[in-house]
Amino acid sequence: MSGYYLPIFVILAGCSAEKEAAPSNDAGLHDQPVASQPPSYGASAISTPPRDFKMPDFAPQYPGSTLVSVDSAETGNRRTHEVQLTTVDNAAVIMTFYRERFAAGGLRKISDFLSGESGLMSATGEGRRASIAIAREHDRQSIIVTYSGD
Repeated sequence: MSGYYLPIFVILAGCSAEKEAAPSNDAGLHDQPVASQPPSYGASAISTPPRDFKMPDFAPQYPGSTLVSVDSAETGNRRTHEVQLTTVDNAAVIMTFYRERFAAGGLRKISDFLSGESGLMSATGEGRRASIAIAREHDRQSIIVTYSGD
């Protein structure tokens, strides 16, 4: 009779091992650290731009915004800048500001999309290119301004 139990134990042990090895639907979710608070947008988050860095009139820094980071790169024979800003203003107000600045800088809109608290716009003209991307991040709007040309 004890010979009957051995195969049952082997089968049960195999089933148990398979069950432990099979991932559940939420596998890994509990392994991730949980942020206790949103990231800080204070002075410690600002990347110091080069001393001679200044955003041009056709794609200026949004009034009252906080500079988060600046990245510049060569693309072909053109230097492109990407600037991240934050503000508490809503997306519609930000879009209106940049529509006016792009137009005043002689740029023609290529795209213009606003939906809720997100938006995208790009423009080109006179050897210049500019675009903005707006997205909500916690209690602020994040604005990415990308531009090239003088």
